Amino acid sequence: MPVSVHMFPGQGDFPVQVLHRAAARDAALRRALRAVYEEIDATADTGPLPPLAGLLLGEHPPGGRELAQGPVGLPQLAHHGAAVAWQRVLAERHGPPDALLAVSFGELAALTAAGAWTVGAGASAAYGLARVLAGAPGALALIGCGEERAGRLAARAGGGRVVVGCVNGPRECVLGGPPEQLAAVERLAAEQGLTTVRLHLPFGSHHPELGPQRQQFETLLRNGPPIGPPAVPVYSAVAGRRYAPAEDLAARAADCLVRPAHLPRILALLAAHGHTDYHEAGPGGALGRNAADCLRGTGARVSGVIADDASTPMRGRGTTVDKRPSEAPGEPGRTLEELLHGRHHPGYLPRLHRALARHPYRVAEAPAEREPYLYRRLRALLRALPAAAELHADADALAAALAWAAVADPRLGMAVVTQGVLGQGSLLRLAGDPEGVRPELDAVDAGALRIGYLVTETGRASSHLGAGTVAEFRPEGREFVLRTPEEADAKFGGVPQHPGPRGAVVIARAVDAAGREGGVFAFLVELADHDGPRPGVTLSPPVPVGALPLSYHRVRFDGVRVPEAHWLRDDADLDEHGRLHDPRTPADRLRRTLAVGQDLWGVLPTALAALARQSAVLAVRHSRHRETRAALAPGTPLLAHRSQQRALLGALADAFALSCAAARARELLAAARESDTAGAESGFAPWAAVSRPLSAYKAHCADEAERIVADCQRRCGHAGLADDNRLAGYHGFARSFDPAGGDSRLIRYDLGRALLDEPAPGGPPPLPTDLADPGWWPAVLARHQHTLTSWLRRATTEPPGGATPFETWNPLLDRAAELGATYAARLAAEDLPRALATLPPDEATTALAHLAALRAADRLAGPLLRHRTLTPGELAGLENALERGYDRLLPHLDRVERAFAFPDGIV
Repeated sequence: MPVSVHMFPGQGDFPVQVLHRAAARDAALRRALRAVYEEIDATADTGPLPPLAGLLLGEHPPGGRELAQGPVGLPQLAHHGAAVAWQRVLAERHGPPDALLAVSFGELAALTAAGAWTVGAGASAAYGLARVLAGAPGALALIGCGEERAGRLAARAGGGRVVVGCVNGPRECVLGGPPEQLAAVERLAAEQGLTTVRLHLPFGSHHPELGPQRQQFETLLRNGPPIGPPAVPVYSAVAGRRYAPAEDLAARAADCLVRPAHLPRILALLAAHGHTDYHEAGPGGALGRNAADCLRGTGARVSGVIADDASTPMRGRGTTVDKRPSEAPGEPGRTLEELLHGRHHPGYLPRLHRALARHPYRVAEAPAEREPYLYRRLRALLRALPAAAELHADADALAAALAWAAVADPRLGMAVVTQGVLGQGSLLRLAGDPEGVRPELDAVDAGALRIGYLVTETGRASSHLGAGTVAEFRPEGREFVLRTPEEADAKFGGVPQHPGPRGAVVIARAVDAAGREGGVFAFLVELADHDGPRPGVTLSPPVPVGALPLSYHRVRFDGVRVPEAHWLRDDADLDEHGRLHDPRTPADRLRRTLAVGQDLWGVLPTALAALARQSAVLAVRHSRHRETRAALAPGTPLLAHRSQQRALLGALADAFALSCAAARARELLAAARESDTAGAESGFAPWAAVSRPLSAYKAHCADEAERIVADCQRRCGHAGLADDNRLAGYHGFARSFDPAGGDSRLIRYDLGRALLDEPAPGGPPPLPTDLADPGWWPAVLARHQHTLTSWLRRATTEPPGGATPFETWNPLLDRAAELGATYAARLAAEDLPRALATLPPDEATTALAHLAALRAADRLAGPLLRHRTLTPGELAGLENALERGYDRLLPHLDRVERAFAFPDGIV
């Protein structure tokens, strides 16, 4: 018989939009939320806060940013009430819990659910804690490593004031301390390849220096309503045990301010006491994911996150999904399919399959034929996808939608990039008032509005750094007027030709009513309706692009009016006189405006890896059935030739390596969305400042995918060039992302420059001697990066006297690009053993990873020898190791082909 636990999360995971969507779908949850919030409004001591029921369940509920910017205590009360209501629905649907698990702030909701407080008394305590926390100094950061390593990093760089505040799992902790010391630990972690995410909580917690705040909160609890004995056992992650019947609960709840929370330890205790079923009480999924990680191998069932339908507010997806930064875990945690496609609700990928199979692939080169066909395919796909806000909140789902669309038709994939990832992503990220663009978001979701993304200007390179397009504010109409002063300022990009409403997110310089230039912002602009281009919009004739045939145009603006609500202002504002007030510097404003790029960089590698895998599968199938007529062995299948085996087995291995990098990019995107890198400095371009690792993954994966697809094309002869077989389209898609989505060469330049800003390491890392060691290739690239960094640092710190920055860097840009490429390759190399550690032991995936590493070393052998990273003797066994690698993979060819292939219905 199941023995259930209801888990109450801390403050770090309260996605308000997910709560709103769940309440809209689930009548029982909506009733429970209303009952709890109305009881809080009627009985709790919450000072001047507005009534929660009307605010959070009204027609226009606040988003997460609005809630965070509200009065002190509002986010905490919203979170607290949601947890109490959610737990009621869990009890109604799954039966009363046998125990409650409290984590940090969740202690207050757990005690309320256990009957120790009334709803009003628990909410009063939550409000009191919020007021205490408002004066608590410090900051918190999530780090992707275990407790021991996190403690070593804190001790080494934290000046004795950074501590491990929470242990969330075997591969995730929260550090706390003063912001300056915490930043030093974050820098050290980055040097060691660990991901850190600064939490959006404007206070410290779980820190021994918060003794005065702890005493203040304990006094507040003792002066408030008495805390009765819990009617249900409560296990505390801070106390590390079950609370006793006569426990001093005021003191224990106050301990959360100064003592660490240790989730693995308390879960181990619950499992030892025979608890088997775990449900998260709240709209987030982090606690459920961490619990699943901690309980793996115990037979426990962990459910969490949000439902896809109205039947239940919870779904079992939380048992396996891990969206947090992590090291390689010590035991299997996902299947090969999950590595390749992401983790999803069981019905998600079949929905994508059905939607994409509804309209068979057509070459359709002529715009009059192509545009209606693509429009029908896009509408079918949109019907299968969740709403934009929900889709963008799930990196795996967004990546899978793009990947499956690109494999089905690369032109459709590009439409998803411009409309779904960049266009809708900008609206979701940057709209100051989400209600101002909600009709447009809904129209795009319904297929009634097509939008694009216009950043590039035809007359200059790197136009994002100096946009010529201008948006001038007119206070009398509270609107902007958009214009392109010169022909060189015309935008270039995809604009659908299919009749109907069409728009674009346009990147332009803002000028306020006083004539003062602001930074570079995004604007939602209506380009055309059923009657054609809107007044002031000029579209050039279609610009042919053979590599990826779509409707590309040059777009000019002459007095196009844009309402203030369609200015994607982020946290900037205009006063009643039309004066612009921006809390960010121009460089940081540009970085924020272009931060939607990290959404693209996080999901694009999944699409590129999918194209590489499908290309290799197509080439293998072609080679199986293509007979050779050469005198050497007439009638022999092409795949029997060793040269063809090397190429195609190698393509499969390289595509697997690309898939491992793509999986890591999705993890980093999920973490990056919770961070704000404001203050990061731009160099040659803003990309590394937006996200250094994600920009590196974009450049590396685009280059690798283009190479893999091109090699598969060549190995298919004439068939590889035929448009019907899609390899030419796959190659065009991958190739287009060399300049698109942030120019890859600029990214490499800037990565190389940015790496020089890091503290110089003491020496090159040690190198395993065995080429079969999974750590050999990552260690080689780490040493190579060290070698290149040392050389470039000397060259830039010892320039000729009086040299300008341009004179210093101009002869060194190619060396900077080489360093940037090596950094990106190192990240991808580290992803191979990391991914293998999460998969069940399997000879096929081990052979793929080993062969991919050896092939990468073979391609880079020249630079490794030239820069003396390796000696000829250290590479002497590489050729024989490669041959053994091909032999090792060959017996698994059929199984790998089946695992990599997309369904016949879409390809």
